[in-house]
Amino acid sequence: MINYNKICVFDFETDGSDPKQCSPVQIAALMIDPIKLEIIPKSEFNIFFKPEVLASDDNYVYTTDILDFHARVKSCSKDEVLSQWKNYPSQEHSWKLFVNYLDMYHTRSSKKSQFTAPIAAGYNINRFDLKIIDRLSVKYGNTNKEGTSGVFFPRDVVDIMNLIFYWFEYNNDLKSYTLDSVRDYVGLSKEGAHDALKDVKDCAEILIRFLKLHRNLAQKIKFKDSFTTNV
Repeated sequence: MINYNKICVFDFETDGSDPKQCSPVQIAALMIDPIKLEIIPKSEFNIFFKPEVLASDDNYVYTTDILDFHARVKSCSKDEVLSQWKNYPSQEHSWKLFVNYLDMYHTRSSKKSQFTAPIAAGYNINRFDLKIIDRLSVKYGNTNKEGTSGVFFPRDVVDIMNLIFYWFEYNNDLKSYTLDSVRDYVGLSKEGAHDALKDVKDCAEILIRFLKLHRNLAQKIKFKDSFTTNV
């Protein structure tokens, strides 16, 4: 079966490491054309969020090293990071814009359903980013009849970390399964890494390479009747 649903590569940056509790501070995304296996022109999306704890308490003090991490990524001070977060748009505002963005890339413009929605893709999204999607979908009413998130195609998820495992589980060349290790291995620059937009661009390029490889191999390997024994 040919897939006609667009593939949305997305990534959150957050104010913590627990996807059940942390708040997003940034989400970026772009779309892959499922037929051409190319990034759809002008499909980049990038928006910031004010963390929930700062929305309820402007004097909230982070006790983890999360501000140090973001300060290193942004090459600025922790106070500057905190100041930026306090001035970001509200979570509800930014989430609604993201949902509207996804709505633009259904497989058809009328009679839309969850089955015409983009397929979710990204790095380690099964364990992290999709859990945040689920929380925000419930919080802001973007759920399906089962009460789970209705913003993405419900059946398929492309977690690039899983793809990396399939190809390197018997190969010691890769140092670890982190995105940075994969960048080093395939020759992608880490400059600007851990910014959501940089990460989705790199993930999209990696995913496109794998999908093209899979299509090439699928033409040469025959699965049909491969378990049949000739008598």
